[in-house]
Amino acid sequence: MKVIFFGLGSIGKRHLENLFAYGKEHSIEFEVTAFSTSGNREFSEVTYIQKKEEIDIHYDLAFITNPTFKHLETLELIKDKADFIFLEKPVFSESIKLDEKENYGQNVYVAAPLRYKKIMDTVRRRIDSQNIYSGRVICSTYLPDWRKDTNYKKNYSAFREMGGGVELDCIHELDYVIHLFGFPKTVDKQFGKFSRLEIESNDLATYLLRYEDKVIEVHLDYFGKKPQRKFELFTEEGLIEVDLLENQFSVNGVSIIKELEYPSEMYRKELEYFMEEVITSKNNWNNLCHANEVLKIAEEK
Repeated sequence: MKVIFFGLGSIGKRHLENLFAYGKEHSIEFEVTAFSTSGNREFSEVTYIQKKEEIDIHYDLAFITNPTFKHLETLELIKDKADFIFLEKPVFSESIKLDEKENYGQNVYVAAPLRYKKIMDTVRRRIDSQNIYSGRVICSTYLPDWRKDTNYKKNYSAFREMGGGVELDCIHELDYVIHLFGFPKTVDKQFGKFSRLEIESNDLATYLLRYEDKVIEVHLDYFGKKPQRKFELFTEEGLIEVDLLENQFSVNGVSIIKELEYPSEMYRKELEYFMEEVITSKNNWNNLCHANEVLKIAEEK
């Protein structure tokens, strides 16, 4: 299969390595090209190009894993030259107008790795029978600790015009809430820069999602010294707590399930979904239109 990557930073390299591993496991040969202007030539199995004129007229797959602010222009560049596209989250720096009636973007899959955590399978099974009144979601992490050997003040996350801001970086939380409960009827949201982090983007975003029968609160921040990624659901039967860092599902303070899971597993399972469902046109549960609608809720406008 003929594949092109746009961007081979940390997340691009992870997807590339998973793709090669998938190929070995399923006896698929991948002919990989990487469009890169950085001069980095880390993978000997990859052909590197630097000019748009060098991009071929057809690829089976394209992976767009460059910075968020480049996603839209890259998609426009490759959409007519690739059969299927894996687009890293968030989909764009800001939402765009799409005509859903044309089914535009069904061949584009947008990354949503938290959906593939083992504990999420438990959540989907267990909450179906619950009468949920409300929920609280939190993702709190310390931006300077995110990327090893990288100055957080110079990374794209620090700059709004480059697609930075906690509301975009941590869009995973809104994605899985909407995946579990659907789109809300109304949304109230607040954004701002409140900490002493030396960034120009928002370090705090809060949302109040109102449904017909429940309200879900979402808190995202860049300044949490103690990492937290969890959610609580208040139900008729009691309190459900899900810790996505500990991979633990608890009911009324009692641990029911604690999964053993390596951090890379959800990315491997996501690639399997892309290869076995999306590119075979069986399913695409996070296509371009869906991801763009989630972005409309996440963004500050």
